[in-house]
Amino acid sequence: MSSSYRMLWRGQRLVFCLWGLLVTCVCSGAIATQVTRISWDSHPTFNRFLVEFDQSPLYHSVDAIKDKGYFYVDVYGISLVYKRRILPIDDALLRQVEAISYPEYGVLRFVFYVKNLNAEFAVHKLDSPPRLIIDTVFKAELPTPPPTDSANVTYSTELSSVTPTNPIVIRDQQVVIHTPSIPEPQRLGNRSGSSGKKKYIIIDPGHGGANQGAKAPILIGGQPVLEKDLTMQFAYHLKKVIDGSPNMVAFLTRTDDRLLSLEDRVRFAEQNQGDLFLSLHMNDGAGNPNARGIEFFYLSEKGTADAAAKAVAERENMDVGTNGGPTTQGTPLLRQILTDLERGKLEDWQYESYLVAKSLLTRFQQHPYFAAYVRGIKSANFVVLKNFYMPAVLIEVGFITNTDELRYLVNPRFQRLTAIIIYNALNDYFAQNDPAFQPHYLRLTQALTLN
Repeated sequence: MSSSYRMLWRGQRLVFCLWGLLVTCVCSGAIATQVTRISWDSHPTFNRFLVEFDQSPLYHSVDAIKDKGYFYVDVYGISLVYKRRILPIDDALLRQVEAISYPEYGVLRFVFYVKNLNAEFAVHKLDSPPRLIIDTVFKAELPTPPPTDSANVTYSTELSSVTPTNPIVIRDQQVVIHTPSIPEPQRLGNRSGSSGKKKYIIIDPGHGGANQGAKAPILIGGQPVLEKDLTMQFAYHLKKVIDGSPNMVAFLTRTDDRLLSLEDRVRFAEQNQGDLFLSLHMNDGAGNPNARGIEFFYLSEKGTADAAAKAVAERENMDVGTNGGPTTQGTPLLRQILTDLERGKLEDWQYESYLVAKSLLTRFQQHPYFAAYVRGIKSANFVVLKNFYMPAVLIEVGFITNTDELRYLVNPRFQRLTAIIIYNALNDYFAQNDPAFQPHYLRLTQALTLN
C-alpha cells in the first residue's frame, strides 16, 4: 500500500471509486445498504468527505477529538464485509481516515484522525444520490453542504469485500437507533495508556558479531572501520541524548558486539512496547566511491522498483548464522504469510513510519552538510521494520565507502550532532501525533559540549 500513498494538495479532490463490488450474502427480504463511492476535497480551512450509498443510510457519530484526537461515523445496515482500509488524506485538518467493518453488527465505521484539537465536524445527510457529507473545519469556519460536482483529480481502486461467516440480516431499520457496543478506536500512533508519559524509543544498532556489515576502504588510526562498530557508536550518542531528555527513554537492541537476528530485533521492540523503532546503519556505495549522504527508509511489503533501494534492502535483510555465514533458511518473519488483520496493522504503521521519516528529513535538511547530500525518503522491504505495534524507520546515516564522508562518520562530534537532529525530529513527530506530548528541543551547538 505504501506505493499508493498520495499526498493531497490544497484545492484538490481525491476520488475513491468503488466499482465492481461483489455482494457476498444478502438474505431475502433484508434491507441492506452498500457504499457506491467515496471522495474528499481538501482546502486550507476545511476537509469535505463524501460517502455515497445505494439507498438512504442510517448513521451515528461520536466526537472524541478533545480526548483522543479523532471522531467517527458509524453507518448501519451494511450487508457487505469490507476489508479494512486506510485513506492517507494528510491535509490541513485530517491525517487519515480509517474504514473498518464490524460484520457482527452490520456496521461500517469511518474514523477521522484530526491534526488539530480545535477542529470540529458536522455530518449532513442528503439525497440524489443518497450520501453523507462529513465536514471537518477549524472552529467558526464550517462550510455549507457542497454541490456534487465532478472531481478535479481522480484515483480509483476497490474497497474489497469478503464473505462474512454469519450472514447479516437487517429486518428492522429502527434497531440501529441504539449504538452497538463496538470497541472504541485506539489513539493513532500511541501505545495504550502512554499519552502524556515518556515515549519509548527502540534504537537498533545494525549488524554485530559475525555480521560486520559494510567495511571502509581505508584504515583510520591504523584500524579497519566496520559498519557494526559505527552503528553502535551512533546508537550510544542517540541513547545518551534521549535518556537525558524529559520526554523520552531509549532502549538498545544490543549493547555490545553480539550477533542478533533480525527476528530478535523485532521481538525486542515489541516486547518493550516501544513507541517508535529506529534502525541505524551505514551505507555501501556498491562500487561507487563517490556516493554519499543520509537516507531514510520505511517498510514497503511489495518492495521497491528503485535498484539502489532494493540493493540496500537485500544487504540489510541478510541474516548471519552462528558460523559466520549468511543463512538461507530465513526467519519465521520471512516465511510468514500475513493475515488480513496483520496486513492492516502494517498498513497503519507504514503510513506512520512515513510521517516519522518525513520529520527526520525536514530536520536534516536544515543542516548545511546534510542538506547538500541528503538522499531523501524511500520505501523497501526491510525485515527489521516489520512489526505490528509501532512506526519503524531505518536510517542509512552515510556512506562508509566514501573516504570523505567516512571522516565525518567516525567523528564523535558529528555523531552527537546527528543524535541531536534525530532527537529534535522525534519531538516534531510526537508533538504532531500526541496532544499530551510536551516537546523539548536541543540546540545543535550542544553537540560541541555533550560528553
